[in-house]
Amino acid sequence: MAPNSGSVSPDDGLGRWAHKLGHQLAEESPETQAIPFTDLLDTLSETTQLLLQYPYCLPLYLFLARIYGNLGYPDLAAGAAYKALLLSDAVRDESDEYHEQATEAVEEVLARSPLPHLCRHSSSRQDKDCSDVVAAVETFYLSLIYHVLATSLLQCGCFRSAHQYCSLAVKMFPDDLHVQKMMSDIRHNVAQVSEESSLSSIDLNATATWPDQGLVRREQYQWNDFEPDRFGNLDELNAMMTEVAPKLEVVAVDLPLLSAALSSTVAERTTKQLGIFAKEDIQPGEIVLKEKSLLTANNKLQDALCDACSTDLPLIGSPDFDKTVACGDCEIVFCSQDCHDAAMEVYHPALCEKDLDAVARDVLPAQAADSLYSLLLQRALAMAETQQCHPLALKEVKYIWGDFCNVLMEKTQYTNLSKRSAFRNMPRTLPFSFEYNIRLPFHMLEKMDIDIFRNPQYDVWVFNSLYAKFRGTASARLSGLGGRTIRGPEVSAVHSMWCMANHSCDPNVSWEWGGEINFWARENRVAWQRDGEKIWRSEPGIRKGEEVFNHYCDVELGVKDRREWASGSLGGDCRCARCVWEAKEDS
Repeated sequence: MAPNSGSVSPDDGLGRWAHKLGHQLAEESPETQAIPFTDLLDTLSETTQLLLQYPYCLPLYLFLARIYGNLGYPDLAAGAAYKALLLSDAVRDESDEYHEQATEAVEEVLARSPLPHLCRHSSSRQDKDCSDVVAAVETFYLSLIYHVLATSLLQCGCFRSAHQYCSLAVKMFPDDLHVQKMMSDIRHNVAQVSEESSLSSIDLNATATWPDQGLVRREQYQWNDFEPDRFGNLDELNAMMTEVAPKLEVVAVDLPLLSAALSSTVAERTTKQLGIFAKEDIQPGEIVLKEKSLLTANNKLQDALCDACSTDLPLIGSPDFDKTVACGDCEIVFCSQDCHDAAMEVYHPALCEKDLDAVARDVLPAQAADSLYSLLLQRALAMAETQQCHPLALKEVKYIWGDFCNVLMEKTQYTNLSKRSAFRNMPRTLPFSFEYNIRLPFHMLEKMDIDIFRNPQYDVWVFNSLYAKFRGTASARLSGLGGRTIRGPEVSAVHSMWCMANHSCDPNVSWEWGGEINFWARENRVAWQRDGEKIWRSEPGIRKGEEVFNHYCDVELGVKDRREWASGSLGGDCRCARCVWEAKEDS
């Protein structure tokens, strides 16, 4: 199938699209076909516009998944296929909330382009038998859904989830050769990963233990119109900075373009980013930034923390306990009237009495980080719903750079589609799993009574964009402070001004977070060490015009360990002056 052939305006409705949504969905693209990138984007735009008119059209989501796959986004293809799967359930279940809408959408496609192996429908809707729609779903569309979903998840490295859906396909279509090949491909890929793994072998018979997370493209999507001109909006950014740090300002700076493979023999390249600078002299020990955030997360169900700012709640019976305020409609507690009022204005109405308290909480330690990121995502979605704006337009996230790896692709001719690299050989640095990037976010939205089909602002590419912003900028700490037992593992928050500070392994500020985050000028700078030599290159305090440097790792570690710990946040090996000197890369 060539998605760009026969371009159709959404104004034409499903009429001229019906053939694509029926016969052509099952066809493979010719290997010799060359599809320009811009044509694929045009088809994507047309399809998403049509989905605004027909949000419950199962075949349209399958078509969308095919386009995403052709563009090199199997993660987004999996998300579209999962929506198609949910709608297939709705068609087959008369008690489903979306049964009527999903059934009517498939009926309309079949009426305009009946599938060859099904009885032809009459032209009038009242003569249609719903069993024909169910037959179309069960004998045609469902096999495609399972194939696209399982194949896309396999390409993303989500082997366990891919096997799960392929197993369902095997039960439903035991004689389907495509399904059998898909299962064989999954097992072959798992075996290959097991052979290449430096950790431990994978038991091919213990599918529940198979890896289920991979890496996907981390970029500002071509259709993402919500990323602001960060360098052209410095006045707005500095107005926000002045509220929390009157002595600091945001300035455009050139930073080294980091790469894990970068060596001292490679010429250093730079990228334009933002940094924080002192507008006047700052004395050692002086607090220069105080920022409070409501974009917080706590993955411990019973921890006594303020729901808004995540500070410890006062102990019952203590003098400060009277300052706490509970929501009048649920059991959520806030540390103060200010936090209560802010929560009601910013996010809480979307979550109140929605039975989300236990979601992604009290998880195993190995899942703690992922659960925190998913809870930050939940908070951002609640903020957007409460404030009636797009999640990427929230002031708490819109200026955060997501370490996007953008590559110009407009001139690319996408040839040999059946043998292509699933990700178009583009960089992949964003952790991805079916659970945290697709299933759980949609589950959260459904719990919030949000129709995931009629609200396209809540989609996988939006989730990915938010995760890209959170990873490397969210601060975290152990929970259970204030003298109580540490039950951990963490609470987390995103502070949009704090994270504007760039990293250095010789930072001139320290920070602490507990309800609000504070920057203060370090009273003692870090010693540089090489060949047993220990020197101090910098004086405490920050002079007017100097950049404020934060730290994303334990600066007391050696250079090798520091680089390893910070690489995830920085996107590569640290190239600060201290690291370059200690690694002897300055000669």
